[in-house]
Amino acid sequence: MKKTLLAFATLFVISIVSCQKNENETAQPESQGDVLRLKQNPVDEPVGTALSQVVIDKKIKNTLETTHDFNWESMNITYLWSAAQYGNHAVAVGYKTVDISDISPIIHQVKVREGKFKAVHDAIINLVVTEVNKTADPKIKASDIIIEDDPVLPIITFNLKDRSALTKLYNLENVRYVEPLDYRPVDNELQVESSSGCSGSTYALNAADYSSTTPGCLVPWNYNNLNIPTAWNTAQGSGIKIGVIDAGISATQALLGSQFNNGLSAGNRTVTYDYTIGSSAFTTCTHGTSMSGLAAGPRNNQNATTGVAYQSSLHFIHACDDVVLDASAEKTGVKNACVRMGDMADLQIISMSVGSPFGSSVLKDGVNYAYNKGKMIVAAAGTSFSWTTWWGVIYPAAYSACYAITGVNESGSTCADCHDGSQVKFTIPMERNGNTSRNSLSLSLSNTTPSYIGGSSAATATMAGIAALVWSVKPSLTRDQVFTILKNTAQYTSSTSNHGYGNPNASAAVALALTY
Repeated sequence: MKKTLLAFATLFVISIVSCQKNENETAQPESQGDVLRLKQNPVDEPVGTALSQVVIDKKIKNTLETTHDFNWESMNITYLWSAAQYGNHAVAVGYKTVDISDISPIIHQVKVREGKFKAVHDAIINLVVTEVNKTADPKIKASDIIIEDDPVLPIITFNLKDRSALTKLYNLENVRYVEPLDYRPVDNELQVESSSGCSGSTYALNAADYSSTTPGCLVPWNYNNLNIPTAWNTAQGSGIKIGVIDAGISATQALLGSQFNNGLSAGNRTVTYDYTIGSSAFTTCTHGTSMSGLAAGPRNNQNATTGVAYQSSLHFIHACDDVVLDASAEKTGVKNACVRMGDMADLQIISMSVGSPFGSSVLKDGVNYAYNKGKMIVAAAGTSFSWTTWWGVIYPAAYSACYAITGVNESGSTCADCHDGSQVKFTIPMERNGNTSRNSLSLSLSNTTPSYIGGSSAATATMAGIAALVWSVKPSLTRDQVFTILKNTAQYTSSTSNHGYGNPNASAAVALALTY
């Protein structure tokens, strides 16, 4: 479309959306050929002062208690505008063309810098800048308020709290969501510590929690509950690459660096690193190191623990500051990590032991992109906080594009700090009976002494390794075929209400894969 026509269409929409209430009631959508289209029943912009965080938190809490779920998409414009007044005012705007009803199945095919999508993209930016400049002094440019203009997904994140601009966006059929990315509750019962998951365990190692194997490494106790050592007789994960998205990896753990091919892991496998938050893949947070060690740590000769898929390659992305995705940069970072891994043709599995109790459309777009690219995404069902012992599966694990994994104890009961629910696909024994501190074991930040790590986080990384073992038997298998194999050889023949198909049987799954 020519620039003059685009400018005309944009001004036309701005004029329509600016109408008073009595005009809105009779306003008709624009013609099919126009770039932006007004909703059939547009709402008025909020009046008065913004709702307080106490009021917003009460709404969030009531929604959680009533539905056990919370998504900003269910909130009206008053709550969205009010929430945008707090934090860093980061507001993500998901957009689409008017001829698409559900973008999820095709989000990996969208070209946001071409054709109709570029026209919508440009018109939305023009709309926001025009509205903000009605009251801004001095006047602003698009670059002044755009935090991230996603080059792959149809998302623009603005620094935005203008009620008129937010309302006009909310009233467009082209806008899929308006999400206040950086809102953080002040209610103590809705808060989670920002350092969650990073400190690691200090519990003394119990010799009953591991066994030794060749060429001189340790096997965590729970591997035997899953028949992993028997599966190793046939498959070790060769030819498969696992992607781990987490809160950084240790620069001083040689077994995830220069010694990645140590012992029986010698071969052509590789370990690579990237980041979508901060300035490096490396941090002192223990969590990402533990997850990487469980999924693909080497079967070493240094008396350290071995990973499940010790012949698989590993690609790690530092995408968040800790395991709780409560900051806008963390949600954006994980979304971008999913896109990068989605675009890696040689990567089959994505493991995410991070998440949030609150839904995020930004996260959903990221996992849908990777899923549509054929990736198997395993994600942690979550950790129970004091106020949410009843809480179900967290996000992004709760999304259909992910396989939610949780932990159980030796007897099969949900582990002390794990979530469960209808979205769970598999469980992993992750906790000794009678002692919640004795979990699985993985690599520490810098030495070879094993460190306890549990919860649905460790269960997820372990499941990623098992899936890699199965896939390595026949790399031509699809994600759905690998899932079917795992499902058909698991503990339960049909999905249960809270534990899915229960514990996988790695040995049986590998054997079944041989018949495909």
